[in-house]
Amino acid sequence: MYISELELQGFKSFANKTNVSFDKGITAIVGPNGCGKSNIVDAMRWVLGEQRPTLLRSSSMANVIFNGTAKKNALGMAEASLTFVNNKGLLPTEYNEVTISRRLYRSGESEYLINGTTCRLKDITELFMDTGMSSDAYSVIELKMVEEILNDKNNDRRKLFEEAAGITSYKEKRKKTFRKLDQTQEDLQRVEDILVEVRKKANSLKKQAEKAEKAEKYKKELEQLDKALNKHEYTQVKEELEPLEERIDNADKEKKEILAKANKLEEDSESARKILNEKERAQSKAQRRVGQIHSKIRDAETNLQITNEKISNKKSVIEQYTSDIEQSKEDLKDLREAFEDSKKKLDSFDGDLQKAKQNLKESKERYSEIQQKYSEKNNELTNLEEAFSQANEDLNELQTKRIKIESQLENTEGEIKRIRQEVKDLKEEISIFQGEKKKLAQKRDEAESKRDEQQKTLEKKRSKRKELSEKENELKDQIRSQKSNLDSVESEIDLLRNIADSKEAFPSSVQFLLEEHAEQFSLLDVVSNLLSTDQEHAVALEAALGDALNYVVVETLENAHRAAELLKENDMGQATLIPLDRLASSYETISGSLVSAVDSKSQFKPLTELLLGNVKVFNSIDKAFSAVADNDVVGVTFDGEVISPNQFLKSGSQNKNAGIRVGLQDKIETLQEKAESITTDIEDSKNELQNVQEQYQSIDINAAEQKLEDRQQKLRNIESKISSFDQKIEIYEKNIAELKNRQNDLNSNENQSQEELAKLDPKQEELQQKLKNLHEQQEEKKQVLKELEEERSIAQERYNDAQLKHQDLKNKVENHERDIQRAEEGIKNLKKRLKIRSQKTEEAKESIEKHKSNIDQLEDKLESLKEQKKKADQKLEQAEESAGKQRGRINEIEKELKEVRRRKEVNMELVHHLAMSKEKYEMQIENLSDHIWETYGVLMDQVEEELPEDTEPDEAKERIGWLKQKLNKIGDVNPLAIEEYEEEKERLDFYEEQVGDLRQAAEELRETIEEINKTATERFDKTFEKIRVNFQKVFHTLFNDDDYCDLVIDEEAEDPLDATIEIEANPKGKRPSTINQLSGGEKTLTAIALLFAIYLVKPSPFCVLDEVDAPLDDANIERFSAMIKQFSEDTQFIIITHNKKTMSKAEMMYGVTMPETGVSQLVGVKLDEVAEV
Repeated sequence: MYISELELQGFKSFANKTNVSFDKGITAIVGPNGCGKSNIVDAMRWVLGEQRPTLLRSSSMANVIFNGTAKKNALGMAEASLTFVNNKGLLPTEYNEVTISRRLYRSGESEYLINGTTCRLKDITELFMDTGMSSDAYSVIELKMVEEILNDKNNDRRKLFEEAAGITSYKEKRKKTFRKLDQTQEDLQRVEDILVEVRKKANSLKKQAEKAEKAEKYKKELEQLDKALNKHEYTQVKEELEPLEERIDNADKEKKEILAKANKLEEDSESARKILNEKERAQSKAQRRVGQIHSKIRDAETNLQITNEKISNKKSVIEQYTSDIEQSKEDLKDLREAFEDSKKKLDSFDGDLQKAKQNLKESKERYSEIQQKYSEKNNELTNLEEAFSQANEDLNELQTKRIKIESQLENTEGEIKRIRQEVKDLKEEISIFQGEKKKLAQKRDEAESKRDEQQKTLEKKRSKRKELSEKENELKDQIRSQKSNLDSVESEIDLLRNIADSKEAFPSSVQFLLEEHAEQFSLLDVVSNLLSTDQEHAVALEAALGDALNYVVVETLENAHRAAELLKENDMGQATLIPLDRLASSYETISGSLVSAVDSKSQFKPLTELLLGNVKVFNSIDKAFSAVADNDVVGVTFDGEVISPNQFLKSGSQNKNAGIRVGLQDKIETLQEKAESITTDIEDSKNELQNVQEQYQSIDINAAEQKLEDRQQKLRNIESKISSFDQKIEIYEKNIAELKNRQNDLNSNENQSQEELAKLDPKQEELQQKLKNLHEQQEEKKQVLKELEEERSIAQERYNDAQLKHQDLKNKVENHERDIQRAEEGIKNLKKRLKIRSQKTEEAKESIEKHKSNIDQLEDKLESLKEQKKKADQKLEQAEESAGKQRGRINEIEKELKEVRRRKEVNMELVHHLAMSKEKYEMQIENLSDHIWETYGVLMDQVEEELPEDTEPDEAKERIGWLKQKLNKIGDVNPLAIEEYEEEKERLDFYEEQVGDLRQAAEELRETIEEINKTATERFDKTFEKIRVNFQKVFHTLFNDDDYCDLVIDEEAEDPLDATIEIEANPKGKRPSTINQLSGGEKTLTAIALLFAIYLVKPSPFCVLDEVDAPLDDANIERFSAMIKQFSEDTQFIIITHNKKTMSKAEMMYGVTMPETGVSQLVGVKLDEVAEV
């Protein structure tokens, strides 16, 4: 493998395209300092991908582009290509010849190519990786690199060893693997942090999900019962509504028909307007298309005119050159004739020598005079031709400029027209936007009205809920008060029952009779239970009756005897028995007796009169004594004090239960009735409370708020659209302003172009006059030259004759040869001139043919554009006709729509009249439906739930209350908890899997790094040992066998793959010293020894040495050259040198010169071919 060619253009000092061909063996590049030799090395580095400007001896990469000289303009691009013959397959590609190219533009853009195909820098780097041929490898060596390698400042020495060992890719792979490991560790830490949060959140969501599931179960049952109950009530109300709905349905049917027709007509109107908009847009599009094609036609006609002008100019040039060619042919003919004539005269020369000498002198003087005049006139003619050519070019340029300006004027006019049309279109769009904005404003007003209506509804619901909440609190207070009353009554009942059941209340005999034999002997009850009074007289009545409280009332005397006998038989003591059949029908009572305050059944009236007929109640004991003293009366006070007719006083402290025993049973029954009444009241209050709570729950504030929010959002959307239209209008108005500014600029440019065009007229006339004058001067000069040519021919003939006569045969022969040479030179010059003029004529003809081809294309294009314009005009006409028909269709629809709207108003009045009658029923239905909708988001018709057959509505209400209590106890739940838990569980599983994968990946990366380290270390150690042995061998070859040298690697380095390599070298028996203490030549030879030692391990196909032999003396040069020659059998060497001995070893040599300051030129020669010659 070797480099076969280097091609440069615009690279540093190589401004012109330069090809450098290489062959196997040694190629030397020589030249003086500063001529650009090292630029060839820089080019090779640059092509191979070097990115550091400093290594290319530049401050920035842009400096590699040819920067121009005093006579040559700077270039915009640098390009270099390096071609390799890949005959050994060292490069990993199937091609036998590989060309690497690189381009750099002043804009900073770069291009890399492999065999002409664009690629990346990375592709080139990888192509040469581990081949020893990269931009910083040992294939390119400079003198400064020798010192850098020896000093090992940036560990450059180790890089050479790594290239030779082929572990660069391993280190790069290890570096990438370390980056991946660091990234994996960061990802693992990040994912583990996320996992902690996700696990925490998942556990929380799990609890929420369980709670939500339980609540969802209750909610589902509650929803089913609530829906079924509401559906049941809804159905009942609906059945009551059906008779009225028949009429309403008929009215609604008519209304729907009218609305359907109105909607259909409105849709038709809207659709027709959309179609009209489409047709108008199509019309506008067709208009724009016609304008665009018209503009293209103008451009094509302009280009056609310019091309015709160019052809005309080229024809003028051809005519001029054809005339010049004919003249030159005539001159050539004359010169040949003169040449033949001179030969004849030379042959016939014969004359006196003295006469010939004089004649020679005169003829020579005459010839020189004419020759000088001829040269002056010929130079003047050449200058005139150049001036004519320049003036002709100026005229062409001016005419081109005129055509360009005229084209610009036409384009400007078209642009101004387009801008005017665009401004018109924008204004129409703004008008449309304003119309849409007006419609949106109406919708906004409607949306605001609905929003306000919903706001009022929400306020009503909030007010109703507040009212119900207050009612609920009142009912709860009322229930608590009722329960308190009930507890008090029940406590009193318990107390009375305890008293009634107590053994101390009645004698044992009475208890025996009443408990075991009441029915047997028709025992009615004791007196205390048969008589009753109010609370005020209770204590007085009890005191007045005394022992009679325990008297047992029986129906007959016979039963009284039997009961008495039973007491005797059972030895149960005595009891007072009162047979009712033995009492009178009535007894005399005193006025104001206690009888009037006693309640009893009619059958016990006589008993009451008997026991209490003479008992009277007094407010105080004193009044009682006064009354008893004068009358046969028993006095009793309200406090229970008793005064008998004989003035006996029964008094003292009263028992706390005094008065209770009188009417005890009645009191218990009365209290029980009161307790039942209170219980009923409590149930009623509870039902009312439940009803209030249900009403409270049925008023769904959230749904109303959501509905309000929806209407507010709708309002915001409308306002957003209005704002959007405002923005569009603002943008379009801004665009109109910009277009008008652009139009003003174009008007200004148009004026400026017209002024420039006006200025071109005198310049064009001036150039045309100048061309005419120059042409006339050319003709005059040509005539003078022709005359001088004739005179020169005559003088030359005379001069030749004089020479022939004066000189001897030898001189005659020499003069003859000079005349022939002079004639040949004249012929050669004329042939050269003919060739140049012929070439330029052919170039002009080729240009004309190209322009003619362009004219054909332009004419075809123009014809195509005209055909397109014809079709576009037809489409525009069709679009305008279609839009007109569509407008007529819209007018017909609007007329019919007006009549339908009138019928709609009549129908709406009828519907409103019927709706008023229906309102009572609809309110109930609406409330039920609203409840279902606001609570469950479904319509009543969509409710499929029904009450179970064995469940009454009241039972359903009770169950609903129970479910609500359960839900209240559960409290608020996260409705998305179950779904969120499932999602979070998936995230948890995902991140747990991710953690596992990342841990496994980290472990695999560590194993990969370990394997890379192992493989790279083994390869490096193996290569290092080979290089070490080769270094000692080559070093001894360059120096002496007994000189010491070695390569030592730092064994204590943390990373063996980054350990430094030290060079130990002590030539000529010197004491051990550092490398830096060696001489320049010794350093160079040591570096060369190292490079060749590396080469012996892994040879590089080529090696570039840039003046590395400079520090060597003659003896060392011999050694160096001999080694280079030895290795050149397998390696291609390109050496830049000033040393002649090094040059002598080269098979090919290139000389770099700089004939023009700043521009390098290359001259090559194959030395082996020269040696053979």
